[in-house]
Amino acid sequence: ERFMLKQYFKQTIALIKQNKLFSGLYILGSALAIASVTILAVVIYLSVAPIYPDTNRENVYYLDISAFKEKNGKSRIVSGYSYKAVNEWFYPLKNAKVVSAEFGRGIPFEIKQNYKNYVFNGVYTDANFFDIYEYHFIAGGPFSKTDFESKLKKVVMSDKTARKLFGTEDCAVGKTITVRNNNYIVCGIFEQPSIIADESYAELIVPYTTNDGYMYEDDVLLWSGSYRLRFLVKDDVQAEALRAEIVDIFNRFNNSDPDWEAVTNKLYMNSASRNSSKLEGWTEFYESGSGILLIIGSFILLLIPALNLSGMISSRMEMRELEMGVRKSFGATRNSLLKQVMWENLILTIMGGIFGILLCWVILYGCKEWVFMMTFNDLSSFTGVEVDITTEMIFAPAVFLFSLGACVALNVMSAYIPAKRALKRPVVEMLNDKK
Repeated sequence: ERFMLKQYFKQTIALIKQNKLFSGLYILGSALAIASVTILAVVIYLSVAPIYPDTNRENVYYLDISAFKEKNGKSRIVSGYSYKAVNEWFYPLKNAKVVSAEFGRGIPFEIKQNYKNYVFNGVYTDANFFDIYEYHFIAGGPFSKTDFESKLKKVVMSDKTARKLFGTEDCAVGKTITVRNNNYIVCGIFEQPSIIADESYAELIVPYTTNDGYMYEDDVLLWSGSYRLRFLVKDDVQAEALRAEIVDIFNRFNNSDPDWEAVTNKLYMNSASRNSSKLEGWTEFYESGSGILLIIGSFILLLIPALNLSGMISSRMEMRELEMGVRKSFGATRNSLLKQVMWENLILTIMGGIFGILLCWVILYGCKEWVFMMTFNDLSSFTGVEVDITTEMIFAPAVFLFSLGACVALNVMSAYIPAKRALKRPVVEMLNDKK
């Protein structure tokens, strides 16, 4: 088998030399198709994959808002949660490994440093935030639970933020910055993640207990506020138990509050992958919204190039009828010739696939703002931030395997039918047509 593959490769190289125009167009067509499919695969992969610092992504769930309505039907409130709700409802939950609360979302932090004004994307949160997201600290560390409970004005910042403010991240720990007219001490510097990891992205991380309004309560509904919740669970079983526990809390609230009730059928606790799809489980993934989009999108992106390439292969098979007829007359079977043609075209397709993956990387790096801002709607809430692409995002084994599968699929879609149809002809006809 290894000898045959070597022979197929040699025959393919010989065919490329004999017909440079056909081979070049075939490789280019394959490259464009594989580039398109790979870009789609990368975008979908990054929406569900565990990327830094969201390495627990598959087991992190979010509860952003709930709907409350008056029992007399007059008013309705859709909002986040109050400090009272966070402490009485969510922090005591038994079916979550970690519960973290965030005060507000996508808050711009204005800082004056060295007579310059800066605006950074920050988050007011608690110390549990660092148990959910695994930040890599270059210097110092996160603020502690004691710091949080004591309302100490400490701040954690990214390395890029430190370089903008102090020129370097090495000596930033212990220095003071002014955040919203309050002096904060820098306690840790972490490696800034890509904005693509939008749920864990931050340039500044501050204890929400240092915000003057963190205990604000709505006069109309004490449970309504600006907090959103993050939950880290052990597995899907605990996630469902957590969902049931939260519904039970709301049901007890509905039975006890004389004026308001929570609309539990609107409770949507979403995962970081937006639809609870897991990369480990192919069944769960292809049944999810992301999996369906990838399958349908890939089929469409491969079908049109496959039809064009199929026409090119049909033309080439007509030119090779004499060769195939001679080989059949010397005892070569139809299946062996079909196998040869399929392998030759697969080698050409893989060559195109390699160029396609390189083209994909060029497009992703050169047009990353356009590609990801268009596909990740949540990124629009961050201002003045460049989209960073790391090697772990691009050089993902799952993406490589998918691109290889796309090459095989494109080869089968474009080459199998015209090759099989051409090889069905009798030997006499194949030889006579070329006399």
